[in-house]
Amino acid sequence: MNNIYSRKVGGKSLKNNLNKSLKIIGNIITIVAIFYVIKRLMNNDYDYSQLLVSKNIFPMLIIIVVQSVMVMTNAFPWKILVEMLTERKVPFVETIPVYVSANLMKYVPGNVFQYVGRNQLAVRNRLPHLPVALATMLDVLITVIAAAIISIFFLYDFIAKYLRVNSWMQTALIIVGIIIVLAVFLMFLFRNQIWKKIENYSYLFSTKSIKTILVALIYYIIVLMISSLMYLIVVIYITDTPLSSQVFLQLFSAYTLAWLVGFITPGAPGGIGIKELVMVAVTGGYIGTDVITLSMVIIRILLVVADCIAFVFGKIFEIIYKTKGRQNASN
Repeated sequence: MNNIYSRKVGGKSLKNNLNKSLKIIGNIITIVAIFYVIKRLMNNDYDYSQLLVSKNIFPMLIIIVVQSVMVMTNAFPWKILVEMLTERKVPFVETIPVYVSANLMKYVPGNVFQYVGRNQLAVRNRLPHLPVALATMLDVLITVIAAAIISIFFLYDFIAKYLRVNSWMQTALIIVGIIIVLAVFLMFLFRNQIWKKIENYSYLFSTKSIKTILVALIYYIIVLMISSLMYLIVVIYITDTPLSSQVFLQLFSAYTLAWLVGFITPGAPGGIGIKELVMVAVTGGYIGTDVITLSMVIIRILLVVADCIAFVFGKIFEIIYKTKGRQNASN
């Protein structure tokens, strides 16, 4: 009996030590992320005095405020996905600090810490790590699908034309098609074994889970469209570039497509260079490359500032929440 008890106590002690270690590592990575954020702002080859003129202040404030709020609310779809996979309720005010801290980690080279960092939620709420990691993967996949839906809906003609004239894209599609056919064949061949595995996750196909995934998808479609509008504010009001309705719509959808291509392109940190190339191609030369490049530099700067502000407010929420929790416990 004593041996059983000691094993339980020892197991709990080991788990607590592991959680403490993960917290320390998370704090160190956050500090490293802040260093890289400052480095990125300093390394931008841009004269900030040109940006800080009176006419730009209001548009910049709108962009920073909207983007900061969106960074914090982006914790919502991830939260409901975590709850779906863990079958545990997670307070939104606890999700925000973890999400904004992990979001800041995307500036650390490697582009993995922002996703690994989200598992701090498992440490803080004693959740199983695997479902939280799966929720993060599902969250990223839903974001990519949302961007693809917007791109196909608004830029179907451009994408179809691009695929027709580029032989390497046609080759890539053929390879993808072959992979899909092979995958379907293997799934049919090992259907019994696969079905046994799927049965363990049958709850993912329940009406409740499907609704949760649809809510997350609709959320990201709306957020991506708002992000495109923020970029257009930069083009129209900060770079003083008038847009026709046609070019407005092209840029609106091109920004999402550029994010998507930059995200899925290997070896392009943050999609640097890829996004500008995509947007120049989509607009068909109606806007100069210099305007595209300048507007992208400005929106990058404002997004970094928004990420930092979201991080600060996330920490404030965390302090307030913990203070209230201690007061309630003492009462």
